[in-house]
Amino acid sequence: MSQTMEMLQTEHRIMSELLDLLERQVDLFEEGGEVDYDLLGEIIDYFRSYTDLYHHSKEDLVFESLIKRDPEAAVTMGDLEAAHDKVNDYLNRFTHAVVNVLLGKNVARSAFIAIARDFLDGERRHMTLEETIFFPAAKKALTDEDWKEIDARVAKFRDPLHENVPIHRFERVQKELAAEGSYPNLL
Repeated sequence: MSQTMEMLQTEHRIMSELLDLLERQVDLFEEGGEVDYDLLGEIIDYFRSYTDLYHHSKEDLVFESLIKRDPEAAVTMGDLEAAHDKVNDYLNRFTHAVVNVLLGKNVARSAFIAIARDFLDGERRHMTLEETIFFPAAKKALTDEDWKEIDARVAKFRDPLHENVPIHRFERVQKELAAEGSYPNLL
């Protein structure tokens, strides 16, 4: 399997773990418990900076190759760029809801929870679609030469949560993932 495909699948596992962490915080909010807003902020930052800018760009590159090799399979996936825009819209709405809560604005608990769950559900649906339709189609259609070219182009874009050296920007998230036992080599 190509390095890029392995990287994308690893990133999906990491994103899934982050969504689980986020969901536990949303559950706490729903129950009236104390939410870790630093953790929420780091998770949001990760999805806004890494997932949106780098992960989706890598997928778009693979998708462009899939369109060339197997346009029919690409049509089955649909408009990947529009799907990325949609999950980013959910993320933006959630980001604004968190900021409004932190600013002490009057945000209905039910509205905040609905916005958070829209993001969680939308992101999970999107990843499932990619894992069940897009990734298998790309693995089947793309040639070794296609993967070599893609791998060379994306090699420098490594997931900060997949590296073994702690990165201060995501330190809180790394600690939580390590404590969960998901990624014990992070710290």
